[in-house]
Amino acid sequence: MTYTLKNENLTVTINSLGAEVVSVKDRNGRELWWNGNPAFWKGHSPILFPACGGLWNGKYWLNGKEYNLPKHGFAKSMEFEIDKDSPVTESDEASEVSFTVTSNDETLVYFPFKWRLTLRYVLRGEQLECEATVYNLSDETMHYQIGGHPALALPDFETVKGDDANRIIGYLAPVNMASSGPVNSLSVVRAGEQGCWSPERYHVPMNGNGMIPICVDTFRNEALIFDGGQFYGMDVYRADGETTLAQVYFDAPVCLVWQMTDLLCPYVCIEPWFGLCDRQEWSMPLDYRPFTQHTMAHEESNFFLWGIRFC
Repeated sequence: MTYTLKNENLTVTINSLGAEVVSVKDRNGRELWWNGNPAFWKGHSPILFPACGGLWNGKYWLNGKEYNLPKHGFAKSMEFEIDKDSPVTESDEASEVSFTVTSNDETLVYFPFKWRLTLRYVLRGEQLECEATVYNLSDETMHYQIGGHPALALPDFETVKGDDANRIIGYLAPVNMASSGPVNSLSVVRAGEQGCWSPERYHVPMNGNGMIPICVDTFRNEALIFDGGQFYGMDVYRADGETTLAQVYFDAPVCLVWQMTDLLCPYVCIEPWFGLCDRQEWSMPLDYRPFTQHTMAHEESNFFLWGIRFC
């Protein structure tokens, strides 16, 4: 089932399956969100829990026992429940909705903890924000990762002509929130085999203005994984490099930027992660996975996953 948040600027549609945002339209009905065309990628903005990225051979260890867990976890394929007393709350300042999902016998096979996950979406003016609360219902500390995967539509995919290998359909500008200026020197790790990272570091391709071109070459070696809290914002520009499409902000320690490898796509994903995929050829204990979160027994942890201002 889908639910709608709406104000004079934006109309947001959220599917209770995965509590996933599937559409954001401006006041003129123009789609700003990725539409999920399976020719490129069928997702829209999955929630990543209890893992971010790939696990080597799809496995992890906990207390000496081996478990299987799919890439990005399983919350993205679960049906969330909405607050039945107040499905959508509206005020003069904001429109919001909350979704909740709880562990069950099936999830315990993959992840041996009892938990509850609540996602809250808030629409304010031209901004949409996503917050998460993780409740540990177990009698021991719970180890997990959580992240967002929002995908923004790139309207210049159809208008910029030429060979796909050379087309630039937009730009990304990492923003140093401390100085409110561009970040000019960055390095990343790359997700490769099995969606896991290799230890080599790569320089980020940038033009003279500190902007990352959205093109096939940028994602030739898979996603860009900024793994050191290098910045806490990313501006998305049109192909002219001057017109801003959106401003993404977050406080996660990891930010992954992704398109399909070797395929120019009409979207770009900017993914704030409180976690990181496994290193290649290294199946890790759950509590030692990079940037893993730890919530004490019968306690809760709160996360600001992402905010997006549409321009």
